[in-house]
Amino acid sequence: MTTTMKKTIAGIQSFPFNFRQLIYGKSLLNIADSFYAVALSVGLVSIYHIEAGQLSTFTLIAMIPAMFGFLVGARIDAIKAKKNWLIACQSMYVFLVILMTLCMYMRVPVAVLCAVNFLFYCLTSVMSALDTSVIPQALDDDEELIERSVDVQYLTGNILNIASNFAASVLLGFVTYSVVLNLSVPFFVAGIFFFWRMKISNNQPLINSSDSAESTRYRFHDSIRYFSQQRVPSTIIMCEAFLSGALDVLFALAPLYLVSIHIDVTWIGLVIAIQQGADLLGSVCAPFIRIKPTHFFCWDYIISGTALLLVFVMPSIPAKIIAFAIGYFVIGISGNYFSKMLFSSYDHQRLGSVDTIIRSLYAIFGIAFLLIPNFYSNITVLGIVFNAATILFGIGLAIHIYAKLRM
Repeated sequence: MTTTMKKTIAGIQSFPFNFRQLIYGKSLLNIADSFYAVALSVGLVSIYHIEAGQLSTFTLIAMIPAMFGFLVGARIDAIKAKKNWLIACQSMYVFLVILMTLCMYMRVPVAVLCAVNFLFYCLTSVMSALDTSVIPQALDDDEELIERSVDVQYLTGNILNIASNFAASVLLGFVTYSVVLNLSVPFFVAGIFFFWRMKISNNQPLINSSDSAESTRYRFHDSIRYFSQQRVPSTIIMCEAFLSGALDVLFALAPLYLVSIHIDVTWIGLVIAIQQGADLLGSVCAPFIRIKPTHFFCWDYIISGTALLLVFVMPSIPAKIIAFAIGYFVIGISGNYFSKMLFSSYDHQRLGSVDTIIRSLYAIFGIAFLLIPNFYSNITVLGIVFNAATILFGIGLAIHIYAKLRM
């Protein structure tokens, strides 16, 4: 266990009961998710010998639930006992993991696995919205405590993500993918246990939960209208969704870029390590940076966009590595600030619908960008265009925000 992790755990002990249960529960679920994702990927390749096209389809189908999640966001806001629903969804999650393990053990067709994975991500979309809604309730809408929980969650999440992915990879050197899949189950159960222990009163929902078609239509349009009215944070979310899709496709094409600059593709592991390490360092530094979340993103887009643009235009390999690390260091900080902006800019009782809208935007841009390599795959040109757009987003956002301040 690292010194940073020990200090983090020691610090958690001084916080309220619900805060500790929240951090412990999310940390264990993070480990379980990593084990599941790594084992599933290995199983699909080693047992089913799945091809690139099938794997891409598998990924795209898994993104569909998030893309249409905004349709049920208002319904989630209307739920009264959100903690109970969250625990029920988490329990179903465990059932689907066990079902996936059994399906792979019995060598069912890939189409069946795709269907189970689709249900898995349907549940993930609902769980994410419930989870986001539960956090303010668990912490009694204490803004300072919510911000502190974001700092701790983001730091522990980064550390555990790197550690659990590494642990899963090492384990797969000694045991089969099915063993690692099964190992995820006790972590899921332990995570659910900590959520179950949280003491939350059933707050009244924001919206009257009538089942009529007219009411459903009103709630849906009301959620979209509310999101669009929060202009600055919602614009930032749109930019983040766009840029996330752009970064995803650039990272997917990274092996081709290494080949194009005459570097052995086996060095892709080092690229991933630098990216994860810089992201982790950013999450460590984020709590010490004091700036309004909406103002931070101006500098985020300008600095990270410039750094990643230099990766594609500078000839020196060491300079590319330094620029790449700087870009992901800033991106690591922005992940922390994104969560803080979410809780500080939107009504806590509307977070369910806001969360589903955010996930829908990420899925839409993610799918759109994943389709680009089918038509154009020059990663150098794509890298320059996408990162130049990032810089322009930052400049435009800065002009808009600082113009409002001078009014």
